[in-house]
Amino acid sequence: MSGLTRRATLALGAGAFASRIEAAPAPAHRCEDLIDAIGINVHLGHGGSPYVARFSDCAAALDDLGVRHLRDDIVLVGTEPAGQFERIAGLARRGYRFSLVFYDGLTPGPRVPPERFAEIADWAEDGLVVVEGGNEPPVAARPGLARLSAEHQAALFRAVRDAPRHRTVRVAGPSYIQANIAAAENLSASVDLANVHAYPGLEHPETRGAGSLGGFLAAVRPVFGTAPVIVTETGYHTALATRSAHLPVSEALRARYLPRLLLWSYLQGVRRTYLYELISAFDGGDADPESRFGLIAHDGTPSASFAAVRSLIRLFGGRAEDATASRDRIGVVLPVDVPDLVATSFQRADGALLVPVWLGLDGWDRNARAPRPDSAPRPVALHLSSPPRRLRLHRFGDDGVVSVTGLAPMQVPTVAATDRLAVLEIW
Repeated sequence: MSGLTRRATLALGAGAFASRIEAAPAPAHRCEDLIDAIGINVHLGHGGSPYVARFSDCAAALDDLGVRHLRDDIVLVGTEPAGQFERIAGLARRGYRFSLVFYDGLTPGPRVPPERFAEIADWAEDGLVVVEGGNEPPVAARPGLARLSAEHQAALFRAVRDAPRHRTVRVAGPSYIQANIAAAENLSASVDLANVHAYPGLEHPETRGAGSLGGFLAAVRPVFGTAPVIVTETGYHTALATRSAHLPVSEALRARYLPRLLLWSYLQGVRRTYLYELISAFDGGDADPESRFGLIAHDGTPSASFAAVRSLIRLFGGRAEDATASRDRIGVVLPVDVPDLVATSFQRADGALLVPVWLGLDGWDRNARAPRPDSAPRPVALHLSSPPRRLRLHRFGDDGVVSVTGLAPMQVPTVAATDRLAVLEIW
């Protein structure tokens, strides 16, 4: 893990002494910024997949999940705007916004000519907000590919800038995987956004190991410079029988990790994080990772991870049914030396303060391919700036269910922190 950003108003301690606290409440993040930073991958142009065969079910699942940002790869088949773009435009009219991949011809998938940008943006109606200059191009495979990738990216950047009606669209770079980054050219003059695929593998979201988000972010700086970052693919698969180098976790661990991953990514300064993926596009069994990424199974069954992400979005994006005009808003002073603690605060539009608290621990035994025994909870005292009217603690479970407990309204509540996300709701 690289150095924590200033935006990440959190504590990730290393000592075991009596808790110290920050000197004063830190400014709270806005819940709406977190919600806007969450996206998910779909494949609306892949014929025969559940996205096409059961599109109405897919759209209903998106509505249920609550994510408003979608990522898709453009599949040009010669009948546009029928098919994929009818589906994209239909979702755009319902408020969904898209990042679309313009294939560069270096990977499977028909090349999408940058000069067709304005036409494609029109097909997407008002739904297009980001374009990407390729998906994992293998630029280290042979000489000359890095130059082709760079030329495609530069042409896409020019095409967007030359389309007056679509100049608000942001241009992201290609999503180079780690093995190809060193071969890539500097594209900082042809991007608005850096593009990263940051799969942690079987590691926990806050890992300092090979799957560290900070490591992924640092690795692309020579390519994209200081451009803000979007993570266009991340997540976990649950193919427990796989022999792939991309190792799995159980569904219970995935449901535990994904809310943490989304919060962690936001706190590290990532502008938007797109989970991979909404529905498993294949059904190749428990040995096939590509068949076990979906938050919804190939047969349409929602997973515990789907429920966990939905609960996070509803908690941070919703309003309390009994919300009233807020008095002076409460601040919170967080401890700074509780081992492994991650904690911060978010202000919700209805006046509630939300304080997510968890321990950034590894919960998965990679050798046994089973969850580790639970670690002992660690008490976390939260010092509020004024007495609250009401406290509620939301605990996320491995089954996707969130339990809600009312607490006595005290000015220094204590939360038992574990590696399962807990969120204190303060009024």
